[in-house]
Amino acid sequence: MSSSICWRCLANASPQPLRRASLKSRYPICLPTLTFSTTPYFQALPPKRSTGVKVTPKKGTKSLIIKRSKKQAENRGRRPAPGERKAMRKRIVLSNVNALEVPAMKNIDTENMLDRRLEGQVLGIPGPIVDQLRAAEAFKTTQSWGFFRSPGTLMRRETVDMGKMISEMSEDERARKTVRGVLVGEKGSGKSIILLQAMTMAFLKGWTVINLPE
Repeated sequence: MSSSICWRCLANASPQPLRRASLKSRYPICLPTLTFSTTPYFQALPPKRSTGVKVTPKKGTKSLIIKRSKKQAENRGRRPAPGERKAMRKRIVLSNVNALEVPAMKNIDTENMLDRRLEGQVLGIPGPIVDQLRAAEAFKTTQSWGFFRSPGTLMRRETVDMGKMISEMSEDERARKTVRGVLVGEKGSGKSIILLQAMTMAFLKGWTVINLPE
């Protein structure tokens, strides 16, 4: 099959520059355009800060003023006086009317405080000695004296030993000997009760007791 282009035409062809394709068309095309910026945000104007100064309105202008209603003070009763709460915390009740009375309970005295047969028994504290112990602040709030009708103490082996030491000190009163002792023990072992019993025996002997409470 012969081609429509002859070889002579191809040989005599002269190189001509190609015409650039025109982008223009007969009908214009409208494309949507958007603005685009790469400016960072810190180059923009900073936001305005409030100075906290209240600007008074000018004369002749109306301004809205909202008043907050104050809460009415609740009536909670009378406030405790100075030192009343501390006195309530340190209050010690030594008798309970609702507790049962033990009629056969003996009171401790200068004779039975040396009796080994009374170990493990509860002996009462006489009323005058209770007043002296209260004045010396020998009782503590953690000793639960309010469970009993009258104050009583348990006679232990250490109690009898303390009574013997106090009686020996009373016998050697003329010699004017000074006896120093330190009572040691674990927490909750009854050291404060032993000291209270020692003060009770000292008051029974007629001594002058000086107590330094906590």
